[in-house]
Amino acid sequence: MTIGGWITLIAMIVVVGICTAGLVSMCDTTAARALCIIVGVILCFVALFGILAYYNLTESGKRAKKTEESNLHGGIERTVTVYDYNGNRIDSWAGTFDVTNSEYETYFDINGKRVVIHGGIVINEEKQDE
Repeated sequence: MTIGGWITLIAMIVVVGICTAGLVSMCDTTAARALCIIVGVILCFVALFGILAYYNLTESGKRAKKTEESNLHGGIERTVTVYDYNGNRIDSWAGTFDVTNSEYETYFDINGKRVVIHGGIVINEEKQDE
């Protein structure tokens, strides 16, 4: 789960806790108080399940986790290869780094140097998790 996911989960649990405490204080019977607490706990588990499901069962959640992992650990292990428009290999780089692209260029930092690619066909191949 990402840092944003943890913050969201904690905020949801705090809100549910405050609402549950407010409802418990308004209840007259022990049974009603117990019911409010049980519903509050169930809502916290539903929030946890929902966020975990998003980050583990959806592709956008998996991409968010991978992006954060890359940002926190200095990149992802990958190989970048540049080809000309005839399919001839121009150059290749391998290592752990982030690749950024815009409409006009692709660039990344490797071994303390920035590589900027204008034109050509850029293949960015991430190492597969085993």
